[in-house]
Amino acid sequence: MKKIISLVLILSLILVGCSTGDNTPAEGDNVEGPTVVRVGLTGSDSKVWNHVKEEAAKENIDIQLVFFDSYPLPNAALNSGEIDLNSFQHYIYLNTEVEQHGYELSVIGETSFAPLGLYSKQIQSVDELEDGAKIVIPDDVTNGGRALLLLQENGLITVDPAAGNTPTIKDIENPRNFEIIELAATNIPASLEEVPLAAINSGVARDAGFIPTQDAIVLEDSNPGENPYINIIVARTEDKDNEVYNRIVELYQTDATKAVIEEDSKGSSIPVW
Repeated sequence: MKKIISLVLILSLILVGCSTGDNTPAEGDNVEGPTVVRVGLTGSDSKVWNHVKEEAAKENIDIQLVFFDSYPLPNAALNSGEIDLNSFQHYIYLNTEVEQHGYELSVIGETSFAPLGLYSKQIQSVDELEDGAKIVIPDDVTNGGRALLLLQENGLITVDPAAGNTPTIKDIENPRNFEIIELAATNIPASLEEVPLAAINSGVARDAGFIPTQDAIVLEDSNPGENPYINIIVARTEDKDNEVYNRIVELYQTDATKAVIEEDSKGSSIPVW
């Protein structure tokens, strides 16, 4: 009888030893880990996406941020399956890449808009601009075209509709004979000491000490879904209905994220949801 009792005690101790006591799965148990989603960005850091990453972790979604140092790389990586989403571009850039490379990529969400604006240290309104005045615009095709379209929206020039979203100076009618000067974007803020009007990228304006939403006399419109320069979250077309990816979009498009964008960008990026 003593041998039987001893055997029962030993078995009991073994069972207790196998229990974690706090419901923590023992090693070797089949426990489902977090869903990993690799998001491609440009640059080296993102306060906004780090915020979204923290929120996603609460729902067992592990967002891994992958940073690229060149604009062509995130779409190539997404199309090939190296990453799962990317968030670094606007509609025009994506559409150009898709057309040029045949990528099968789709927009699953909109994030923010970095408006190009008209700035001046000499006038308070474009109505004060004199005929023949100098106007400085960026010398790159995309932002130069944006600047010309913004000048047209404010009644200063007329742009040939056939030029689409990337018109050049050759595509305009200039009845008031403005002298339109093209400069590298980063050099434009300094030109305001000499010229009455300049078109400046949002990020460049911020770096020069401007708060775009306060200091620009005119800003591009940021209506969601209507402006081709709104920034976007992109997935492979085959994954555009993925529930986890679309949940990440929902976690991005919150008031909390909006506050992070506004604080971090100091008015140079405008949330569009």
